[in-house]
Amino acid sequence: MSQVALVTGASSGVGESLAPLLASRGWRVYGMSRRSVDLPGVTPLPADISDAEALGRAIRLLEEESGRLDAVLHCAGVGGAGAVESMPTGRARRIMETNFWGSWNLCQATLPLLRRSPRGRLLLVSSIAGHMGIPFRSVYCASKASVIALSDSLRLELRGSTVQVACISPGDIATNSIATQYRQPAAEMDPLYRERYQRADDAMANNVDHGMSAGYVAGEMLQILLKNQLSPHYVIGEPVQKISTVARRLLPARAWEWVLGRYYR
Repeated sequence: MSQVALVTGASSGVGESLAPLLASRGWRVYGMSRRSVDLPGVTPLPADISDAEALGRAIRLLEEESGRLDAVLHCAGVGGAGAVESMPTGRARRIMETNFWGSWNLCQATLPLLRRSPRGRLLLVSSIAGHMGIPFRSVYCASKASVIALSDSLRLELRGSTVQVACISPGDIATNSIATQYRQPAAEMDPLYRERYQRADDAMANNVDHGMSAGYVAGEMLQILLKNQLSPHYVIGEPVQKISTVARRLLPARAWEWVLGRYYR
């Protein structure tokens, strides 16, 4: 019997690349997103992960149809930009609702099924931004840091079960995410922030334009999924991006802020 996988965020980006890739390898794949997807070999499973009730109904439907769930690859997420002082709190809450509470809802809905699998796998996608604070991306960084902490707690809680949990932190990915996410207009900000915000926002857009392909990240996640023993954390990106997550931990706080400040000056 084919193993069953659930891929969230299947309507775009990494999820859209990963779901059919898994299906081509013989998995029975459900692709979850807020709107129905039409991907080769993938069964659409529409649901908003920030809506716990709707998500629960979707997972119950998956269980009725497949009888099992062996892997969850959680790629859904949203970004956003703005200054802490002036970014609308409602906008910030939406980012947390999707990135953190959506991850929480997904874990609660799928872990009972994953624990019944002889080889349950839960891959949560965070971001390199979750390892550090980036100016004008505060709520995004906080939401992705919370996913890292959630995965760390889960691994300890799931000791003695067959489920392995890994957190994936990609660097910049060339998708349309910048164009579709909320970015606070610079004109709404105090003059203290405007010029630096505009430079940081332009740099972020440029980094995304020249980032990794979604297909590359999907391929890396597939290789991680197939490992017999998962490491707690994986960073996918350019060498300098991988080094940055290590430097953040090893450098004194003021030294690290000086380095990051030079990049985002």
